[in-house]
Amino acid sequence: MLESISAATSSIFFEMYIFSDNTFASHNFVDILSQKSISGVKVKMVIDSFANLSDNSLKKLKDAGVELFFFKKLFRSTHRKVLVVDEKVAFIGGININKFFRKWHDLQVRIEGKIVNHVMRSFARVYKKCGGRDPFVLKYDKQRLSQRGKIWFFEHFSHRGPFRLNKYYRDKIDYAKESILIVTPYLMPNQWLIVALKRAVERGVNVEIVMPKVATNPKIANWSNYLYMNKLYQYGVKFSLTNEMIHSKVMLIDEQEGILGSQNVDVFSFDFNMEAGIFFTEKKLIDNLYDITRHWKEDSVLFTPKMRNNYFFDHILDFSFRIFEYIIKCFNYFTI
Repeated sequence: MLESISAATSSIFFEMYIFSDNTFASHNFVDILSQKSISGVKVKMVIDSFANLSDNSLKKLKDAGVELFFFKKLFRSTHRKVLVVDEKVAFIGGININKFFRKWHDLQVRIEGKIVNHVMRSFARVYKKCGGRDPFVLKYDKQRLSQRGKIWFFEHFSHRGPFRLNKYYRDKIDYAKESILIVTPYLMPNQWLIVALKRAVERGVNVEIVMPKVATNPKIANWSNYLYMNKLYQYGVKFSLTNEMIHSKVMLIDEQEGILGSQNVDVFSFDFNMEAGIFFTEKKLIDNLYDITRHWKEDSVLFTPKMRNNYFFDHILDFSFRIFEYIIKCFNYFTI
């Protein structure tokens, strides 16, 4: 990402969930983006209000001519991690900008070709929603595009409906014949997803989820992680827990297709947040992701119910999360 930004000659479109100036000198995005803007490159940024940038860094970016917007909407976030350079190269995945995350297992994919037009159009929509007015960006929002090939870009805008991620996960899990491999840092699935995974196991599909043994940020996520690990384990879902924090977001079906992006397996990604990523049937990419996952699993342990024995507390948590999911559905019904 830094190399592409440093080599930019015309434009940089950057959308990020966590964009912090708490980085090493070798990864100082604020300085590099400021320098590119001063040199004449159009730098457009949309960052979530959760970004955690200091006032000095904000001033430095704006003084350099960077057009920067914060995404602020009640109970919603842009959880997307999108970078487009010179309208030719795009980066999509789960990586945030903060040195705290430097040792996490995470994934970012670089894409080129016509698919980048779809990423630019998606960025333009968010840019416009945040108040952006530059015709240079907005012209991409008006493009009529079609997708062909083995890699497709997806955007998940909960406020636009329908929830595209929900349909993809539901359909692919329901039609899986042999295997489902999911990688996620956080596990707080919707009830429909729990039912879909249970049905898959009952059909004889091997369902495996790879996730961290301890979620280091936020630590409160371990409550829901272990609650739903225990619940899904009872249905036959297998869990590999990595000793290092894993932050990747992947699902692979029958070793033939998959999805990679910014989405977690939780109600926030499915029902609240804006997400982005790629669907794919590209065999080389699928093989690479299986190899990476196998490597992570070498330093992992299998989940057993003995790791979670506070069953009374589990019932309280499960009831609370179900109420929370119902509240989200009601909120979406009245706000979309």
